[in-house]
Amino acid sequence: MERTKTGEFNWVDLSASDVEGQTRFYEGLLGWTHEDMPYGAGMTYRMVKSDGHNVGGIAALPPEQAKMGRQSGWNTYVAADDVDAIVAKAAELGAEVVMPPADVPDTGRIAAIKDPTGAFISFWKPLRPDETIEYGPVGTLGWNELDTRDPQKAIDFYTKLLGWKIESTPTPTMQYWQVNVDGTGEAGIAPMPEMVPAEVPSYWLPYFTVTDAKASTSKAAQLGGKVMLEPTEVPGMLWFSVLADPQGATFALMQPLMSSPA
Repeated sequence: MERTKTGEFNWVDLSASDVEGQTRFYEGLLGWTHEDMPYGAGMTYRMVKSDGHNVGGIAALPPEQAKMGRQSGWNTYVAADDVDAIVAKAAELGAEVVMPPADVPDTGRIAAIKDPTGAFISFWKPLRPDETIEYGPVGTLGWNELDTRDPQKAIDFYTKLLGWKIESTPTPTMQYWQVNVDGTGEAGIAPMPEMVPAEVPSYWLPYFTVTDAKASTSKAAQLGGKVMLEPTEVPGMLWFSVLADPQGATFALMQPLMSSPA
């Protein structure tokens, strides 16, 4: 499907401190394959694929960002019909522009902001929509979640910026808000988990779909990842777990409850 409507989640990529090692981890865990795409002067962008679908990308963490203390991590992207206008509006609403709108030659237009709660999010408008992208099948991105210490500020910001319809959907253990894009749930907003250190800012967490959350979580640990949250059931909906890859980039796994793990 072409994920080009403003507000749709349309890409995810990893700023990697160990491109080869992290590629092996995710390919071993999720069955991805990859294809390297040259761009710029001596730079490479690694496209990752699952069963014919483009899932996202992996690129080396820029040295200047590493020197500033940035760690390896996943980046979440949202579609925008007009990247420049979205970024200008975000700034008016209190966001910090961390990457002004710029062209990626022969590919699209990109920008990144830090929202008023401190979470980084990027915007992407491709020149040629990618019909191979899917949201939800096994091996692909299935959900995004904003963990923040100020959910209401985030709700106000994204509602005004992107027109998201955000509704309260409490779980048995905490308050939760579902982000609906054109009538379909694509993301959530949650209070920052208590286990997260106070110095960690708000962040967007990508969820990748698997067939068996327990087995995949165990496999991640065997491959050198760290289990941050053991597989947990949201009754009647899904199993999920939160992990960090061998370089510390956090992500989640999700198994929709068509069948429960053994």
